[in-house]
Amino acid sequence: MSVEHRFGLSTCWNGGRHSRPSDLLDEHERLGFRRLEAYSLHTPAQLAELGVAARERGFEITSLHAPCPIAVDERGTRARWGDWLASTNQTDRQHAVDTVKKTVDAANELGARGIVIHLGTTAAPSRHHALVNATSGDSRNSPAHLQLVEQSIRERAASAAAHLEAALLSIRALGEHAVGTPVKLGVEARDQYQEIPSLDEMGTVLDACAGLPVGYWHDAGHGAKLEYFGFLEHEEYLRRYGDRMIGMHVHDTQGARDHRAPGQGGTDFAMLAKYVRPDTILTLELHADVLAEHIVPGVEWLVSLGMGTGPADELEADEQTSSKQASEPVQPRLF
Repeated sequence: MSVEHRFGLSTCWNGGRHSRPSDLLDEHERLGFRRLEAYSLHTPAQLAELGVAARERGFEITSLHAPCPIAVDERGTRARWGDWLASTNQTDRQHAVDTVKKTVDAANELGARGIVIHLGTTAAPSRHHALVNATSGDSRNSPAHLQLVEQSIRERAASAAAHLEAALLSIRALGEHAVGTPVKLGVEARDQYQEIPSLDEMGTVLDACAGLPVGYWHDAGHGAKLEYFGFLEHEEYLRRYGDRMIGMHVHDTQGARDHRAPGQGGTDFAMLAKYVRPDTILTLELHADVLAEHIVPGVEWLVSLGMGTGPADELEADEQTSSKQASEPVQPRLF
């Protein structure tokens, strides 16, 4: 790629098909990326290996998507896991808190600036598949669709309070764990309406974490989907919380289908670009079925909109940081 940019690429795109970190990084490098987000698919051993390889090759791991490393059992294989930070089951909630604390520790060890956190869900049922069906063809905004939206809002309101309270306990514990490190915690805007936090609850979460290294993580596809389904206006997230934004997952959306390469859908990236600051972590979070040949034109288009660029000294400083990390002694560690 001939154009300079500061986008990272999430390993959710290719981490599942490469057993060797060098192969994963080769693919990122061929597409013009020198930054990455480690997704929640790496075991502690795999994340340690990725960290060593990234540092040796001058890659910057900008962020980790919690839980990363994933929770493992005594054999080192994936353990039972769920989005339990808002669970009213204390055992599950504490397990989730302890697991995400390991993500904070790993981010600190790897030099990552942020982590992405799913804060959990309410007890309301998911109406996602019903909403997809209700908005297919010309049925969007039909009486059946709007009735389903109203039902989802009622069901969520009836069960949210206890789960929000649990989520606040969890995020404050995680924020306190991150104090004294350079790692910032990004609470992600979610894609299903029953999840936590809602648009309004995001403000409650951030206010409850005042003084802690906790901020907002925007997801372009999640905001677009919630608008598509009729729950809110995508840009409202950024109007309210853009000044507390740590990072952004950048991807395109076709109706209810997100995690597409930029340019494959109808996302208003010019709108998103208005809220990106020089220190915003930008990560392309793409589905594994996105073709490599669609990624480079997508990034070039974003750059043409002024997104993912920055002052020359900022980009040079990032490269100097990566070079310094590459020259420092490597200390492999299992997180």
